[in-house]
Amino acid sequence: MWMKQSHGRKKTILPSRYSLIFKDYWMTKKALVAALMNRIKTEKDCFILISGRTGSGKSNLCGNLNWRCFANIENPIKKDGSKMFNDEQCFITDPDEFAYKMIKMEGQSLWMDEGRGIANRRKWYSKINSAVAERKNQNRKLFNIYWICMPFEKEFDPVLASHLTLWMWVRRGVAEIYVARGDIKGSEGLNIPGILEREEKWMKENPTRMIVPPTIHPEFIGRISFPKMPKKYDERYKELVRIKSGVGKVTEEEAKKFGIIVEEKPETTILNAIDKIKSKEINDKIALWAALEKIKGYDEDKKVKLLNFYLKMNNYPTFDKIFNQDKVKKSRMIKLD
Repeated sequence: MWMKQSHGRKKTILPSRYSLIFKDYWMTKKALVAALMNRIKTEKDCFILISGRTGSGKSNLCGNLNWRCFANIENPIKKDGSKMFNDEQCFITDPDEFAYKMIKMEGQSLWMDEGRGIANRRKWYSKINSAVAERKNQNRKLFNIYWICMPFEKEFDPVLASHLTLWMWVRRGVAEIYVARGDIKGSEGLNIPGILEREEKWMKENPTRMIVPPTIHPEFIGRISFPKMPKKYDERYKELVRIKSGVGKVTEEEAKKFGIIVEEKPETTILNAIDKIKSKEINDKIALWAALEKIKGYDEDKKVKLLNFYLKMNNYPTFDKIFNQDKVKKSRMIKLD
């Protein structure tokens, strides 16, 4: 009896009449570029997420579009013969640099490649969110195209997703393309978690199927195929990854000017506080603890443990004894005499 009810269960996730129009539609590279440039002509930026597992071809897709297309399109703002994509300036691996250039540069195609070396993606998003907010607060029309490549769309910040123009999900040389449905009442931008939840529910309702048809999503507008980058671009890509891993950081002055928060490492904050103890700028526990408020993401125990480690390294007592005058004097004599 239970089995019969299971087979007769009503399915709730069905193809969208809107997306069925694009079931067999393959967008050309030329058509995609034309659509993005038309958006720029209407004084709007383009913000694009490219996601897919490592090795799926995200960089190949982004590289083909930028080197083969935008590297040959004149900057629509400067109109001085410069192009929209200059790989030395526009290929980026550091979130500080990307957030800075989101605000500073105009008429460019900026490629953020997978955010290599980013241990805490939440901090990464806060930097770019700050840049988006800064740009919107100033009502700035920068006519830029922003590409962000990352492995997992689940990690993408929903607040940022609300600003997306396109989401391109890559698998084996093919990308499915999704856009926000602006023609629906109450539309609030591209809802990636909603798309993923819909797919999960479809899989439960279709346990024998292995691949989810993108036509269940009203946001789906077709696919685009792409080859591997030509050898010259692939070699240049590898060279840029190597070069950019050591450069590209914005200065503190630039960060302050453009409203970008540059996170200071906890170790640096603690060592700076110890220097102030040595110079007697800090001479009590309250002032010392206040100096450590910049450390984010650490509970009190972890913060004290790290502080004690560096205090001992500098021949000081631990935090609970640091301003006991006899112990401080005795400890400093070891180092200063």
